[in-house]
Amino acid sequence: MKKIVLFLAALVSLLAFSGCTDKSAESTDSSTKVSSSQKAESTATITLLDGEKELSKKEITFDKGENLYNVLKKNYAVEDDDGMITSIDGHAQDAKQNKYWVFTKNDEQVNVGAKDVELKEGDRVVFKLEQF
Repeated sequence: MKKIVLFLAALVSLLAFSGCTDKSAESTDSSTKVSSSQKAESTATITLLDGEKELSKKEITFDKGENLYNVLKKNYAVEDDDGMITSIDGHAQDAKQNKYWVFTKNDEQVNVGAKDVELKEGDRVVFKLEQF
């Protein structure tokens, strides 16, 4: 009889410990998922120029897949007119002087709106108030 009671006690203990092991494994899996999503954060540099004068230069962070317009709005005071950027941090376009915001990404002129540009790790974006 003692052997049966001892066997049952060992079996119950084994089941109890194996249940704890499964839960800690799940806990580890969920913490791994959190750190994986944190690794999705990337960095880029945004520079603002008025002609050749540097107004601002920031290294910003963003989530993979974010577009330039949303990242810009998170990091600067931005005004726009139907998606076309008209002012960044109080530096506005001036139609009388034919001065407008244009931008490059990695030293290449961009001919679409900032909403259509997906940022990638290490991108260098330069917004320039340029006179035409």
